[in-house]
Amino acid sequence: MSMQLKLISVFIASLSLGTTAVKAQTAPKTFTLKECIQYGLEHHPSVEIFANNMERANQVAREALSTYLPQVSASAGLDDNIKLQQTIIPAGTFGPGTPEQRVSFGTQYNSSMMVRLDQKIYDQSALVGIKANTPNKEYAQLQVAQSKETLIYNVAGAYYQIIVAQKQLTLLQSNKARFEQILKVTKLQAEQGVAKKVDVKQVQVNLNNVLSQISTTQNTLDMALNTLKNNIGLNMSDSIVLSDTNRWLNATPSLEPYPDFDYASTLDARLQTVKMDLYDLQRKSIKAQALPTLSLYAQYGASGFAQEFGDVYNPLFDYSAVGLKLSWNLFTGFRRDAQYKESVIDLKNAQVNYRINEASQNLQYQNAEAQSSEARTTIMTNKENMALAREVYDNTTLQYKQGVASLSDLLNAELSYKEAQNNYINSLLQYYIADLAVQKANGTLQQYFNKL
Repeated sequence: MSMQLKLISVFIASLSLGTTAVKAQTAPKTFTLKECIQYGLEHHPSVEIFANNMERANQVAREALSTYLPQVSASAGLDDNIKLQQTIIPAGTFGPGTPEQRVSFGTQYNSSMMVRLDQKIYDQSALVGIKANTPNKEYAQLQVAQSKETLIYNVAGAYYQIIVAQKQLTLLQSNKARFEQILKVTKLQAEQGVAKKVDVKQVQVNLNNVLSQISTTQNTLDMALNTLKNNIGLNMSDSIVLSDTNRWLNATPSLEPYPDFDYASTLDARLQTVKMDLYDLQRKSIKAQALPTLSLYAQYGASGFAQEFGDVYNPLFDYSAVGLKLSWNLFTGFRRDAQYKESVIDLKNAQVNYRINEASQNLQYQNAEAQSSEARTTIMTNKENMALAREVYDNTTLQYKQGVASLSDLLNAELSYKEAQNNYINSLLQYYIADLAVQKANGTLQQYFNKL
């Protein structure tokens, strides 16, 4: 084979591989609802924030603990006393008649080096701060769990919106096909003098309305798909396919009652409880600042003195010391008192907010439960009504083709069928959204996800 043929073969092969790679990249991703939520929990950008917040809580704990660990510091210095300070010895110091004398103490060059270790023995305020490590970590963990619940809620809500929009689009396409068939029949009847030309225009108007509804629903579907992709961390250019739509469109809602509302077990309540614990610890820490602190210290250093720079470190005179240090801030200008009262107010406000949020979330639960119950009772009715409307429409269509029913009868039957379809689809969406709201208000979204 010639060199040119080899190059052409390689070029064609590379094009083939490139085309295969592009197809592989653009292949749609298939998800069930549970897989969709799981993907979001693993790939949404907020997952990185979850991990960062947990790590930050760990570092805050280390920071608090460091107060009771040994503190080691080192220092060194080199002074060039360009002009030494003078001390005056008054006249007569060394006997009657001796004149005043001016004396400079020290050398031109001084060097110093020191290492110091401080170890707290007792600091009640710091001990209270260390106790806050556990609730701080718990608070971070609860925030992560709450963020995950928010993801579950957002993903499931967008998923249901897509399912309903897809079903509505399918029904509208069926309506479009029916109107196109009716339009053909009506035109044929008009040509034969059986129908009026205005009947043809009426059918065309209805067909145009359906086409407009298809365009609007398609736009709604596209937006719902984009919302879902954003909620799970996919690029807008990625394609996704929902693989379990029939499960949700054909499911019969359970008639089992929801568990009783229990605010104390929700993540919101637990977060508020931990926050109150932290406020209480902050109050105790500020109060403990009024107590004395005791610490142990040990230091070792060396100093050098010389008139010439080259001799400043030769020789060095070392020294060392150990001791206890007692500190007691007896009065801080009412700063500590003000901080303590501020922390007491923060704790009281947190306690009031707990009661307010409990009442608000209970209201959300009761409303969502009522909406869910209403939707559950109307789904079956709307489904049966849709089947009846379809039967009436089919019979009227047959009668219209046979010339027994009028166009008005046919359009009325079609309108009733379309309304029955919309009522059924809307009741499905209302049920799933209300069910999500119940789970969110009662703090059971994680259990909801686990059961999918």
